[in-house]
Amino acid sequence: MNLKVFCLSLLLFEASCLTEFEITVPRDTVTGFYSEVLILPCMFPVDSLWDLKSTVITWQRGLDVVHSFYYSQDQLDRQNQRYVNRTSLFSQEMARGNASLRLDKVTLQDTGVYTCSVSTNTGSQKKSFGVNIAAFYSEPRLQFSMLTDGLNLLVTSDGGYPSPTLQWLMENSDITNQTQTHLMQDTQTGLYVVSSWISLTEVTNSSLTFILHNKPLGQDIRRDIQLYSDKSERQEGSAYRCHGCFILIPVLLLLMMIMMTVLFVFITKRRIKEQTKKNGFTEMGYPNETQILNGKSSICL
Repeated sequence: MNLKVFCLSLLLFEASCLTEFEITVPRDTVTGFYSEVLILPCMFPVDSLWDLKSTVITWQRGLDVVHSFYYSQDQLDRQNQRYVNRTSLFSQEMARGNASLRLDKVTLQDTGVYTCSVSTNTGSQKKSFGVNIAAFYSEPRLQFSMLTDGLNLLVTSDGGYPSPTLQWLMENSDITNQTQTHLMQDTQTGLYVVSSWISLTEVTNSSLTFILHNKPLGQDIRRDIQLYSDKSERQEGSAYRCHGCFILIPVLLLLMMIMMTVLFVFITKRRIKEQTKKNGFTEMGYPNETQILNGKSSICL
């Protein structure tokens, strides 16, 4: 009877030892920012018996080896080519139980389920969690074109992921069903370009609101568009533009008068030279041309 109790106690002790070694990873999916650095957390218990030489840390995504560490150094011979020169461990913090992985320049292809495996002289365990990659959308760009009976508005934003949720409001009333949206995905990066447009007829003074929501990153872009329609103001603007055109007329007349004066002076000088030759005088016998024009002498033709 005592032997059975001893064996049972021994089994319970061994089980408690095994359960004491437990690594910690995120419970929820981790979201990384496109083209940025992503830290994949993984912590393991360390006690006074812990030894670096007996520590083995392996990161995997499915069957692909992302990063390996054993014999007190990185072992990257079996590392998947996709992760070459992009991964590293926090070796200075390993003695405090940090087995987290740093992943540089993340792309959409890094999305998946990652597994952290840790084995030391006090135990071993592995756990998995999901990773998603997202990207912020750029500041929306507004374009508009006038129609004979209204107005076309086009809003474009790019460089984001995943596909966003769009909403249009007019005076706080939802008019999204009156709009059209087009999504285009970049073949190289996988990021989206979103274009949304609306056609308005009989435009009056009103307020439009464009809303873009990128849920994984909590990104909300809200931009207001004020529309004004005042026929009298447009007529005044047209009159002003016409008035500006009339201002050009005296300027053109002045330029023409200057050109005619220059031409008259040129012809006059030529006639003076010709008359001089007919009378048997040389050019040296007359004052120079500048003096003729600016001096007291006057010539009437």
